[in-house]
Amino acid sequence: MRTEYERLPREYRMNRSRELTFLVVIVTGTVSVAKALFDADGLSTAFTYPFLVAWAALMGRLFRTTLHSSTTADLEAIHVRGVFRRRRPAWEDIQGIRAERNPTAARKDTAPAVLVYAYGRDGRRMLLPFLDNLHVNVANEVGALVEAWEELRGADWAPSAEAAVRIDRHAARRGALTAGLSAAMPAFVPLTVLMLLPLFVDMPGWPGSVLQPLAVIGAGPPLVFTVTAITSYRGRVRNG
Repeated sequence: MRTEYERLPREYRMNRSRELTFLVVIVTGTVSVAKALFDADGLSTAFTYPFLVAWAALMGRLFRTTLHSSTTADLEAIHVRGVFRRRRPAWEDIQGIRAERNPTAARKDTAPAVLVYAYGRDGRRMLLPFLDNLHVNVANEVGALVEAWEELRGADWAPSAEAAVRIDRHAARRGALTAGLSAAMPAFVPLTVLMLLPLFVDMPGWPGSVLQPLAVIGAGPPLVFTVTAITSYRGRVRNG
């Protein structure tokens, strides 16, 4: 029988200041939608009012479920209550708990820079809601959870080699996608130069036909993304 573990239970929820910010965003968005509907010409009240009621109900539901979302760690498992589903991986089923950089943080100032995931037997990762740098000290909390996991997973627990391979491959894919997007976005500048080159330089033969505006802009970024992503993925897999 498991004995009491002094650092559990631990619970993580959205903090009060972010709850208020989230509410303001939802109310502002709802008011904007209502104004757009009332200002639009040709929309009947038979459509406008039911739509607004449905919209308000949807936003209210989203706000409520987000407020009730949480991550809770107790002696038996990690309980994850998300917006759409609940999950309960037992400690012995967890293959790892990791803090990882959030790639969307570079494009969105309000997004957390560090997120925490638990990895299951199948090698798939599961986000632990509100266990991020905006709500907690990530290093301290991850340390506490890893310590609990090592204590409570059982003496006969052993890492799964198959899960480890899947975890590494999933990480390689995510890294490759990020690398591809990071390369494709700045590629628009040199591709634009190539697209304009035939306007200033006489380019006979196939170079002139290849460097057509639609061909350069349409095929260039996807090609850069694909080549970069494949190269990055192979390098990550090769380097383990």
